[in-house]
Amino acid sequence: MTSPIEEIEVQCPKCSTTYRDWIRGSINLSLGEEWTDEEIDEATSVTCPNCKHKQYGDSIIVSND
Repeated sequence: MTSPIEEIEVQCPKCSTTYRDWIRGSINLSLGEEWTDEEIDEATSVTCPNCKHKQYGDSIIVSND
């Protein structure tokens, strides 16, 4: 099963900007859905709007504020 979209609040480890974004916890490619590499990248990463630093999957720092 592909995880639903989850809204998260992220803190950028590079510039400390806190921002809201979305991510999917997992994508099950064996279900026959067709995903492009660009769609997979967008669904499994977040990008800081301030400094453009990109974080992926488990390395995403979720803000506790």
